[in-house]
Amino acid sequence: MKSCSTIQRLRKPKLLDMSIFDWLLSLLLAGILGYFLKLRGFAWVIFIFVWILFGVVVHLYFGINTMLGYYLGLNPKPIREECL
Repeated sequence: MKSCSTIQRLRKPKLLDMSIFDWLLSLLLAGILGYFLKLRGFAWVIFIFVWILFGVVVHLYFGINTMLGYYLGLNPKPIREECL
C-alpha cells in the first residue's frame, strides 16, 4: 500500500461510501453561487437539485464512476485505491 496524499486523507471519512468532504465542498460552492444569485426559498431547493444533477451528468460525460451514479444505476461501482 502507498501512503495517502492530503486529498485522499480528506476523502477518507465516508457516509454511504461517499466522501463527506466532496459533498460538503460541493454544497459550499453551491451555497456561495446561490448567495451571489440571491436565491431564496423554493428556488434554492431547485438550484441544489440541479447542482447535484449537473455533477452527475458531468461525471457520466467524462466516464468517472461515482457512488451516487452507482446508487442511481448509471455506472458500475467505482474501484477504490487503498492507502495508509
